[in-house]
Parts: sequence; C-alpha cells; structure tokens
Amino acid sequence: MLTLLILNNHRKRNSIYICYLNYKTKIMKKIYFLLLTILISASSFGQVFITEIADPNNDANARYIELYNAGGTSVDFTEGAGWQIDKYTNASATVSETLDLTGTIPAGGFYIIAYDLAGGTFSTVYGFAPDQLDAVSNGVAGSNGDDDLFLVDGTDTIVDAYGTPGIDNTTTCAEYEDGRAERKPGTTTGVSTWDESQWNVWADSSTAGTCTSYVVATQDAPGNFDPGTWIGTATSPTITVGSAISGLDYFEGNGPSAEDSFSVDGFNLTADVLVSAPSTDFELSLTSGGIFTPTVTITQTAGSASATVYVRLAAGLTANTYTGDVTASSTGATDATVALSGIVSPAVPQMSVFGTINSLDYTDGAGPSAEDTFTVEGLFLTTDIVVAAPSTDFEVSLTSGSGFASSVSVTPDGSGTVATTTIYVRLAAGLAVGPYSGDITVSSTGVTNETVALTGNVFGPATNALVLTGIFDGPLTGGVPKGVEIYVLADIADLSLFGLGSANNGGGTDGQEFTFPAVAATAGSYIYVTNDLPGFSSFFGFAADFDGGATMGINGDDAVELFENGQVIDTFGDINAVPGTWDYEDGWAHRNDGTGPDGGTFVEANWTFSGANVFDGQTTNDTSPSPFPLPTLSVDSFTTSNFNIYPNPTNTGFVTIKTISNEKVSVTVFDILGKKVISQTLNNNTLNVSDLNSGIYIVKLTQNGASTTKKLVVE
Repeated sequence: MLTLLILNNHRKRNSIYICYLNYKTKIMKKIYFLLLTILISASSFGQVFITEIADPNNDANARYIELYNAGGTSVDFTEGAGWQIDKYTNASATVSETLDLTGTIPAGGFYIIAYDLAGGTFSTVYGFAPDQLDAVSNGVAGSNGDDDLFLVDGTDTIVDAYGTPGIDNTTTCAEYEDGRAERKPGTTTGVSTWDESQWNVWADSSTAGTCTSYVVATQDAPGNFDPGTWIGTATSPTITVGSAISGLDYFEGNGPSAEDSFSVDGFNLTADVLVSAPSTDFELSLTSGGIFTPTVTITQTAGSASATVYVRLAAGLTANTYTGDVTASSTGATDATVALSGIVSPAVPQMSVFGTINSLDYTDGAGPSAEDTFTVEGLFLTTDIVVAAPSTDFEVSLTSGSGFASSVSVTPDGSGTVATTTIYVRLAAGLAVGPYSGDITVSSTGVTNETVALTGNVFGPATNALVLTGIFDGPLTGGVPKGVEIYVLADIADLSLFGLGSANNGGGTDGQEFTFPAVAATAGSYIYVTNDLPGFSSFFGFAADFDGGATMGINGDDAVELFENGQVIDTFGDINAVPGTWDYEDGWAHRNDGTGPDGGTFVEANWTFSGANVFDGQTTNDTSPSPFPLPTLSVDSFTTSNFNIYPNPTNTGFVTIKTISNEKVSVTVFDILGKKVISQTLNNNTLNVSDLNSGIYIVKLTQNGASTTKKLVVE
C-alpha cells in the first residue's frame, strides 16, 4: 500500500491516503478498546476481596468463605490462568491446598464458597445454595482458625490476604477458631499483606497480644453467620462496635480497674461519633493509660471513622457489681452499644493456692524423693501464711534443695500482700518401704484453710523381673495391632509395680503412661500389651493380655520404656533420637535370647529386626514373609538361660542372682582387664562382692549347661 502512494494520479493518491487513515483509525480503536478492557479488568480485580470467613463451632460442614465485588463490572474467575484461593495450614510457609474458582461474581455482588462434606448441609443451614462447593476433606473452605487464606487472580497476583504464611494463627489476632472473621465496613479493595485493623474477629480463646478488634466469644452455628450479607454494602450512616466487655474488677480501695478495649468504626457518616459511658461508674479514653472521661469523640474524615476505645471501672467505688452499656452515636446512624460489667470486691484477707503434687517416690535407701512444687499468694493479710506438712514423712521448704522442715511461713508485705511464692515439697529420707499420704495445710488469719494432697512411695529394690522381648507395628486398618511382648523372668506377686511408657519421634521420655493392674505374673510366661485388642486377636490368633491404649500407639520410629517402681529397668529404642537401623515400621523387633533387661540404655545389638514393611498387605502374622517370632515359633531359651542380678549397680556389698530354676548357679566374675576375681557356686542366690573395688565387672553365670554374661557395677 505504501508503494502505491508514489503514483502520480492525484485522485488515486488521495483515495489511497484516505484508506490508510481509515485503516490506522481502526487499529487505534482496537488498541484503545483493548487497553480500556485491561484497565477495567484490572480495576475489577482489585475490587474483589474477602469479606467473611466462617468456622461455626458446632457444624464444620457449615464453614464458608465469602467474597465481595466492590467494582462496577462482573469478574469471571476463569479469566487468564484462572483465579484461586491458596491455603497455608497452621504455620506452613508454603501453600498447603489450592482451590480453583469456577464461576462469575457480579458487580456489587457476593460469591460464596462452601465446605460441605455431608452434602446439602450449607443449603439446609443458610437457606440457599453456595456459588461453589469445596467438598475436599480439610480443603480450602474447610479452614479453621489457625489457617491463612490468599485470594490470587489469573495473573498470579495476590488480590487479598488473611493471615501471614509461616505464622500459626493460634492465639494471635488472626485466630477465628470456632468463630468467624468479618471485614470491617469501609473496605473498598483487597490487600496483599494482611491488615488486622480491617477485621472484626470472634474466636474461642484469648490472644497472645493486643488486638484492636478481637473478641473471645464462641459463636453459635448458624445464628451469628449471614453469608451473602456484608455491612460494608450499606449506604446510610452506619456504626459498628466490638463485643461485650467483662472483668473490669478490683478490690475496694484499689481502683481503678485494669483497662479493656473495644473498636468503633463508622462509614457514610455526616458527623463525628460520640461514645458515652453508661454512668460515672465507668470511664473512657482514646489512649491507653491516658486521661479517662465519661465521653470521647471520634472524628470522622470523608465519612469514615475508626478508633480503639479504652474503658475501665472508675476508682473509689464501694463493693458491688456494676453494669451498663457504652453508646456510640452519630447523626443519622443507629446507635451501637457495648455491654460492660465489673465487680468491686471487699478488701478482706484473701489467700490462693495453685498446683497439685505428683507422687513423691524413691527406692529404699535412696531418699529423699525428688521435689515437686505448688504456689501460694495472698492479699490484705494480717498474719503470715503458714504451710504445714501432714507429718514428718513429708517436708516443705521455700528453697529448692535446702531448708526442708515440717512447716514454713511466708510473711506479707506492708500492704498485706504475698506475691506468688513457690513451696517445695518432698518425701523425707529414711522411711520404711511402703506407701505414704496426707494433706499439707495452708493457713492465715481470717481466711479459710487450703489443703494440698500428698502421696508417695518408698519402693523396695528393683527385681528386674520383667524384660521387653518384642515390639510390633501391625498392618490392619488403622495400623493395628501395635504393642509389645514382655517376658516374666521371676514370679511377681503384684504386677502394678510395673508400667510402660512410649517415647515418640525421639522426643524424650514421657514417663510411665500405663500401669499394669494388681495381678500376679508367673515366671516363664509372656505378657502382651496392645493398642487394639480385637486387632491383636485377629492378627495373631490369640488374645492379648492388656489394652495399653494410646501408650501402645507406637510406630516404627517410637521407643518404649519398661518401668519398675517408677524406675526404667529396660528400654527399646533411643528415646532421644529418631530411628536409624532400629526402625520397625510395619514390622517388628525381637530381643535376642539370653539378653536384657538393659536398664535405661538401649542396646541395639541385643535385638533382631524384621526390616520395614514385612507386614504390608498381610491379614495375619502367619502369612507374613517374616512373621513375628512368637514363643511357639522360636526356641524359648528364656526358660533355661535367663538370669537376673540385683541391685545393679550395688553399694551394699551383696547382689542377688535369681533364675527361674532352683538348680545351683556357677558364678565367675572378671574385672575389666579380664582377671578372674571371684569363682564360686551359689546355693542361696546371694553373691558377696564386698571385697571388690568400685568399678565395672563381667559376671559369667552357668546353670544346667546354659551360660550367659552380665555387666555388674560396684559403687
């Protein structure tokens, strides 16, 4: 076409030039309309934001996310690469779940995404169908109060944010557990970084910091939820406030109370907001710690107002209960109120005791017990707080490790106050074997006595009569049966002296979590403890002895401790580390015959391992390519070659050597250099080691042709 412009024909030249202009005009119009479309779309995208997130406390299937379009045109969520909502679960710093949005949100309209695993619950509860259903278990719309949500448009741009990735919302201003979060009026566009000041939040627990619009109040489902309705869409003057405030308390003569606060927000206003206390019993301020007055005024700017109002119960009031409603008002707006309550209590002697004491135990000759503690405090006291032990069996002190006596006194300061004071308590040394109990008495003039219950035990020396011989992690539905096999080395009259504990994922000991009942156990027998009795019977073909519950909910990375008299006598696995070669995931581990118990130290060489996943796909132990070696499947040398030495370590000059047979035992003791220091035959189970120096020795025991070696520590 440009070549034609050089033709001499004037008429043709003009005609061609006009065609060129028309062509150029069409191109410019297309570019103009394209740019206009992009600008309108971008503007619309910025005006779609989250207005409510709901987590009803008694109906998880009624959860939902509400979006609002404040723009002048509808938005198709499938534009570009498509819109989505990203969920960051708990404290995750990366996206945990993504929900692709599929519909269209009209101008000035709402879009509701419902979490409904039951099907039809949302419609039944709220009376209309959602715009989109998220029926994925624990999906995006199924978020609870510790999850973060981000609205992302088709260009992968963050349009709106609730919460902060990498931070667990629990006990923060963003937590809406069993409640809801609702956008304050006046919001016109989303934000890429969460802004707490834009939200009113209701939840079931307190926060760690100061939140301007946070209310500790569990919401009832569905009464306090209104999907598809947002106060920010109102056009007339509107005021919103936070929820009721209680606990504005103090003791007579010690006012004013501590402050609390609530939010006040207004929009479409034509005048300032006046906030008035219900009476002179309460007072208000716009500054924490500032000057408090009966009224405060919040200035509106361009029709909007927002402030935190601090409130307290005034000083100088008499003992009584005080209530009333703060009123927030502005021309043309409906008044909003906040209910207040507080108590002024009489300034009479007050005393409080906090805490309970665990069982105070020790083994005979090893007293006193470890300490435990509780605390005392008081107000307006006229005499000391006296803490008295129930008898000389127990002792109390104001100092850890020293100063223990039958009673201690805590003196109040000049105002009659005893600040929180720790009391240490223990079971006294030198007591006879047996149980002990009683109540500590805490007293002061003018107050009712308080008591703290005490129990304790002095245990006899450990018999080491049990040994862990097997650990298993079954393949049935739910990962059952899990549990342990234990061998009885010597007769036990009262099995309740023994117990089990599981140490999960290398997290260290949890102490004794399961205690056996007070029944007898016979030498040479096996005890099976599981987390699932029916599953155990189905898999192994016989009944387990005890249900260990959650204690036996062990996986291949969990360790187990066997206790006697509260002390660890045998251990499987490293309680302080995740497994390496001792992993028994979906398999088992079995103690080598003639070894153990090993006390609190895991001796991996004393165990044989199946390897992981040998139980996968199996319905019974017998069908496994590597079945757990039940006694009927292995040579049971524990009936002939297991020996028990106690106490070990010893400082008494003697040790007892027990077997399940009454035959004579030949004993040879070697020092660490291999020198034989003792060689004799025992008839009475007692070996005299009083001539041995302190140190480590190897003891070789032989009976009926069976032999084993043990380590002996002489202190």
